[in-house]
Amino acid sequence: MTSTTHGRERPVVGGESGAVNRYQPAGDFTQCLNDLFASVTYQSDDGRTRSYSTPYVARKITEDPSHETTVSRVYLAGLRSGRNTNPTIAVVKAVAKFFDERRAPDMPPITAAYLLGVEEVEEVEELERKLTDRQVRTIAMRAGEMTPAMRRQLLRMLDALDEQALPAAADRD
Repeated sequence: MTSTTHGRERPVVGGESGAVNRYQPAGDFTQCLNDLFASVTYQSDDGRTRSYSTPYVARKITEDPSHETTVSRVYLAGLRSGRNTNPTIAVVKAVAKFFDERRAPDMPPITAAYLLGVEEVEEVEELERKLTDRQVRTIAMRAGEMTPAMRRQLLRMLDALDEQALPAAADRD
């Protein structure tokens, strides 16, 4: 079974072996995170295959000396349930690192980009940097409240402003 979002397919790990066995639309962080909890497993002392618990994962992420990210079990549970929907890049990277270090050898690498459903995490980091500007954030928030027709009109206006800025920049050179 395959699904596409914006022309992209994304494998989801699953099954006891951890092999890729189905596809998920890119961008469904909650589903992907829960699939990792179900698929990246360990053998308990009694030989049973077990999933990592939310409190254990949160504690291990927080204790990891390779980064400064901390995650509470309540916050991680919120990410898993979909209550928390906007994790920072640092949290996503820490979650990906935890599961990647524990994945079965035949599983594909688990990266932040995979969890986010984007081609490159740098895209998201660039967006976060741009959104730190108050004016950019205000424009984005207002655009989110517009109808699709109004957004298209706004984009045409921005394109026209870009075209006006190009000759002015060339004159300065």
